[in-house]
Amino acid sequence: MAVGRTNDYLSPFKILVAEPNDLMCRVTRQLLMMLGARRLITVSDSETAKAYLRQGDIDFILSEWYLYTSDGVDLVRWLRSQNSDIRFTPFIMVTSQTRMQNVLMARNLGITEFVAKPFSANSLFTRIKEVIERPRPFVSSRKYFGPDRRRRAKPTDEGGDRRKKEALLIDGRSLNQDQIDRLVAGDVIR
Repeated sequence: MAVGRTNDYLSPFKILVAEPNDLMCRVTRQLLMMLGARRLITVSDSETAKAYLRQGDIDFILSEWYLYTSDGVDLVRWLRSQNSDIRFTPFIMVTSQTRMQNVLMARNLGITEFVAKPFSANSLFTRIKEVIERPRPFVSSRKYFGPDRRRRAKPTDEGGDRRKKEALLIDGRSLNQDQIDRLVAGDVIR
């Protein structure tokens, strides 16, 4: 599917876009509309986002890291802690906060996908398509609730040392979209 063409791929979905920057909100909205989205809700703060999510009919969320009244990290933390079906809502973080510790934090709080700003239409569409066409099962443990992070393209032989190595790599550098995708999928970034 060519992203540049108008179609109806997103027409069945109700999408919540949480973005405080007016220009980025318009760009994201226009892109989603090109992909057929007709049921779009745009908000700039987390409290309004929560109000829409409580209604329970949002199919997925696109959220910036920084929002008014709180942030996208708090929003995903709140969402995953709810005792209702809304906790299963796919959450795509769309932000320029791409340092490894930010990506790991978002992943460990239960985001479904992570898109680095500035993003291309194809980059955003690829993550949305992943959420729609390849939904991951959710995992519930004492310390984590969210999409299964074991989505590796290839198995790793690092076993239990993977988390230790991952923790050692938190060095403040920004990651590119490919590195983010691999990290969200559970791979180790070197």
